[in-house]
Amino acid sequence: MKRGHGLSWVILILCIVLVMQIEPIISWASRLIKEDYKLSNQVYFNLNNDFEHRAQIFTVDNAFVIVGRTAVQYISKAGDVIWEKDVSSQNVSVAPGKKVFALAEKKAGDVFIINQSGEIIAKHFGLGAIETIKLFNDQYVGVIKSDGEYVLLDKNLKTISSTTLPTGTVIDYDLDINNQNSILVILDLSRKAFNSKLVIISFNGNIISGSNIEQEIAYDMILYSNHIRILVDTGMLVFGYDGKKMEQKSMEQTIGAFAQSDGFWVYLVNSVNQSTVDEKPERFVKMDAKGEVIHEFSPPFTPIKQFRQFGEQLLLFNEEKVSIVDVTGKVIETYHGSEMIKAVHPLGTEGFAIEYINHLDIYLLK
Repeated sequence: MKRGHGLSWVILILCIVLVMQIEPIISWASRLIKEDYKLSNQVYFNLNNDFEHRAQIFTVDNAFVIVGRTAVQYISKAGDVIWEKDVSSQNVSVAPGKKVFALAEKKAGDVFIINQSGEIIAKHFGLGAIETIKLFNDQYVGVIKSDGEYVLLDKNLKTISSTTLPTGTVIDYDLDINNQNSILVILDLSRKAFNSKLVIISFNGNIISGSNIEQEIAYDMILYSNHIRILVDTGMLVFGYDGKKMEQKSMEQTIGAFAQSDGFWVYLVNSVNQSTVDEKPERFVKMDAKGEVIHEFSPPFTPIKQFRQFGEQLLLFNEEKVSIVDVTGKVIETYHGSEMIKAVHPLGTEGFAIEYINHLDIYLLK
């Protein structure tokens, strides 16, 4: 054999070996850079077993706020208590914001704005019995009172306006800051033919527009720059800011859960007509602002209790486990609960917490 041919065979063999090893090398490298989350801390609450007044938990600017029966705690994403304040009532409503949050003592109607340092930066006493409050862009507070009145407050908790609402239960409400209007969806079950109502209220408290949504149960609303999208049990309705219906999109399946992002995700479950004929499988669908489907996948496990937006990914969970999935439904990581899972709380993309009956397990990116 000539020396040149021998060298060619050696090179060929080395190439084959290199090709055979490239996949394990890539796999090993992928594991090194793979993003995963590790249990970093545990935060306990409800230790007095008073589950009638369970703690309310939400996130503000990558930190946790836990409103318990007798105290409010501000917890860092690492699980450390930054500050704690006593509360004198078991009947409070809280509203998360970006840098602050609002807290109301519901019976007396005392409302407070609290910053990240635990300082009360605004307060309003004696508003009257409150059902719920919402904080809009850290600049305004919307209050639904028990007597059917809607009150809008500014960031200093000075009253901007108040409005007596039509009959029904307020399902959702939001603020169109650009046009200075409050947008509410109300469900009226007082009549045989139930209906929902879209109500548009100006900043001076006048009802300026709206629409009846006959024989539909509305349960959420999303505001866009040029339209209002309302989710109902059979699909979606699109309204202009003049209150006129622009479009209706029916779905063959019931919306079981949803999450708003740049578009929004919906979790579609059983068929609307409940028929077992041509039953469609459960699926996740992401739609853009126009209602066009841009991503779709089947759930990697069932049942799904709820899901949360997690950057470009989703956190899916039931009472037993939590999975991080991408937009194709591919499972990135799965975490099994140590007991029955109540909820999951994302911290941007830096981590999340699994909520149990009396504690949080905090997972951070390692």
